[in-house]
Amino acid sequence: MNSSGTAGMDFDGWQAAPGGGSDPAVVEIHTPARPEYIEVLRAACGQLAPQLGCTVAETADLRLAVDEACGFLLRNCVRLSRDTEQDGLVTTFTVNGSDLHIALQMQADTSVPPGAGDGEFGWTILTALVDDFTWQVTESTVRVEIRKERVGGKLD
Repeated sequence: MNSSGTAGMDFDGWQAAPGGGSDPAVVEIHTPARPEYIEVLRAACGQLAPQLGCTVAETADLRLAVDEACGFLLRNCVRLSRDTEQDGLVTTFTVNGSDLHIALQMQADTSVPPGAGDGEFGWTILTALVDDFTWQVTESTVRVEIRKERVGGKLD
């Protein structure tokens, strides 16, 4: 039991269901919104994808999808004011059964949504690698969500 009275492990935003139970495993990572920190998120994805039973090739695809999603945020968002509390990229990985949901968000003063019509090769790659991709803007928060479902569920 952790401090909140629930089973699992809790390390600054990291929760994992004990013994592979049916509860989702949630990992939240806060990084500076800079390209050199994308590898940290790719590595986390590389550790979580096997929880779905992903093959080495599928894991590599998911790592690339995270890379492209981060790239969209960093290229398509502009932050004019600098507040250290709000500058950064928050990434939440949720493994739930055969589903991996990845949400990336940052604060931005302005943003341009990516799209296939923009001639972006990254858009083509990302949409081919995942089952669902969304770009949402709510006030000053820009959020990208990607979802991948392991066909046939988790391999044991």
